Amino acid sequence: MSTHIQTVHAYFPWEQPLRERFRGRLPDRELVIWTQEEEFAAGLPEAEVLFVMRPPRGHWDQARRLRFIQTIGAGVDAVLPAADLPGRVLIANARGLHADHMSEFTIALLLAMTQQLTRVLEQQREHRWRPFVRQTLEGRTLGILGLGAIGEAVARKARALGMRVIGTRRSGAPTPHADRIYPPSGTDEVLEESDAIVVLLPLTPETQGLLDRQRLSRMREGALLVNLARGGIVEEDALAESLKQGHLGGAALDVFDAEPLPPGNPLWDTPNLLITPHMAGLVGDYLDRALEIFFENLDRLERGAPLRNEVDRDRGY
Repeated sequence: MSTHIQTVHAYFPWEQPLRERFRGRLPDRELVIWTQEEEFAAGLPEAEVLFVMRPPRGHWDQARRLRFIQTIGAGVDAVLPAADLPGRVLIANARGLHADHMSEFTIALLLAMTQQLTRVLEQQREHRWRPFVRQTLEGRTLGILGLGAIGEAVARKARALGMRVIGTRRSGAPTPHADRIYPPSGTDEVLEESDAIVVLLPLTPETQGLLDRQRLSRMREGALLVNLARGGIVEEDALAESLKQGHLGGAALDVFDAEPLPPGNPLWDTPNLLITPHMAGLVGDYLDRALEIFFENLDRLERGAPLRNEVDRDRGY
C-alpha cells in the first residue's frame, strides 16, 4: 500500500540553497529545515523522513514517527552506531556520487606529493630558481584500502598513469582495474607491498584506529599516504611521528579526528603533510545529485519499494 508523506524534514547548515533546490520539485509537500541542534531536538518527534548532514546525537529515542534517514554523504558514522535509533528506521547514503571527482582529487594529491608542488610554490614565493629531481607514479604500486565505487575510480585512473594497483575489498569481488584484491585481513600485505596507500574505508568499530603506529611502520620507507575516508581510521600522532622521522615520504589528509582542525593542532606544522579541509567531495552540483537520490528514495519509500543505497545498520555502511 502506498503512503504519501506530507512533510519533509532536513537538518542542514545552509538553509537557502536547500530550500531553493526543493522549490518546484516537491510542490505538494512542506519542507522544514533545522539548522540548530535545539531545533532538531524539538522537532524530531514529528519527523517521518529526514535529509541530514551530520545530525546531532543523543536525540534518536524521541524519533517516534521516523521511518527513513537520507544522508548527504557516503559515510554514515555521524548517525551510526545509534542504539537509541528505533530499529524500524531505514537509512540510505549517497555512495557512488563521489567516485569521479574524489578520484580526481586523490590523483591530484598523489601527483602533488610526487612532483613536490609545494616545494615549487615555496621556491616561487622566494624567487628561487632551483631545479630538482622528482619522483613518478608510473611503475609504482598503489594500495587502496576500500575498493568501493570511489576506490574503483581511483584504481582506473591510477592504472592509466601506469601504476600497479592492489587493494582490499570485503566482498572479494574482482575488478578489471586492480591487479590483486585482498580481504580486509590482508591489510598488512597491502601496506607492505605498496608505494602509496589511499584510505577509502567507512568508519566502523572494525576500522577505528586501523592504521596505528604498528601498521604505519609496515609501510615501505618513503611511501605516501592519502586519507579521504574518516579521521578516526588513521592514528594522527603516529602519522606525524612517522613523517617527522622520515619513514613515510609524505601524506595528505582531508579528514581529521577533530573538524575543523584546531589552529593549534601540531598537524598544521608537520613536515611533508598536505592538509585539505574535508573538501574531496565538494563540487558544484553535489547537493543536486544527492537530492536526486533522496527524491528517488522518498518515492520508493511511499511505494514500499527497496531503497537505493540502503545501509546495513549492523555493518555500518
